[in-house]
Amino acid sequence: MAEIIRINDRISYIKASNKPLSADVGMIEGDGYLWLFDLGADESVSEVINGINKQKIAVISHFHPDHMGNLDKIDLKEIFLGANTFGYAGRGNIVENDVFTDDGVKIHIFPLPSSHAKGSVGMEIGEYAFLGDATYATMKKGKVCYNASVLKEEITVLKKLSARYFLLSHNEKFIKSREEVIAGLEEIYSKRDPKEAYIFV
Repeated sequence: MAEIIRINDRISYIKASNKPLSADVGMIEGDGYLWLFDLGADESVSEVINGINKQKIAVISHFHPDHMGNLDKIDLKEIFLGANTFGYAGRGNIVENDVFTDDGVKIHIFPLPSSHAKGSVGMEIGEYAFLGDATYATMKKGKVCYNASVLKEEITVLKKLSARYFLLSHNEKFIKSREEVIAGLEEIYSKRDPKEAYIFV
């Protein structure tokens, strides 16, 4: 059975798994709703979430199955996602600009440029920002790489966030300091060749 790990009195998460491949699922306890960041793909995750007696709103980081595989297994009042993910989900509110809302806790949903998955979305709650897989690379010609211009845009977005901690799905160290994450991305960006669109790492 999936286990809920508490971060503070409002924020908790269900840890990612490899068999089956299922992303970390963020859970934010609002006054009116349970806010979910990603839905995972493991059936035990949907069972845990469905066992919580509260209406649910989901923010889906991107379209990969391990992040949204449970979409049809969880009763959701509302969904926020990027345009590319909407193409897979077939429903929800497309996040093209920053969305701010208050449910007893201030929630900021924002578009997040990503080499890993086009049209990614992040969610910031106070000191914490869920980023999904957005900081990860992609593959080009069998090699791991970042799109240089997209990486620059992503760093700019991350620097504008006020969160002190970034939460990265599938990472052994799920909670990282903003400084560590931004510094790592800036180091990758510093290796770019101005004549090349991609940075191979």
